Amino acid sequence: MTRSPARRVAGFGTTIFTEMSALALQHNAVNLGQGFPDFAGPAFVKEAAATAIAADLNQYAPMPGTPRLRRAVAAQWEREHGRAIDWQSEVSVTSGATEALCDAAFALLDPGDRALVFEPAYDAYVPDITMAGATPLVVP
Repeated sequence: MTRSPARRVAGFGTTIFTEMSALALQHNAVNLGQGFPDFAGPAFVKEAAATAIAADLNQYAPMPGTPRLRRAVAAQWEREHGRAIDWQSEVSVTSGATEALCDAAFALLDPGDRALVFEPAYDAYVPDITMAGATPLVVP
């Protein structure tokens, strides 16, 4: 049985990253819409990854991030901004800004809420708000 997407996501298209990558490929252009490094990763990172794989350290990281990384983020924040933060309650690590934005929408918006989106805007805002059950109010 083929199922259509849920009504709340029926109008969602693809991301700007997908569109720009396809256009760059189509026109043999440099893709400035997304970060595609044209250099090898640092040897120490590759070595650490290989060591972890060989040691069977292959489990998911804790959802908010590893304690060591969260402590380092808190320490960096304090050095740069002069304010200590609690790494256990004030630092979460995501797999990117898009995930962090979605997390924020789900954490702060309830079904029936309304949220302003000032355009031009990142294309994840409206879907995130919609998925949280809120209504995006787009302001040009």
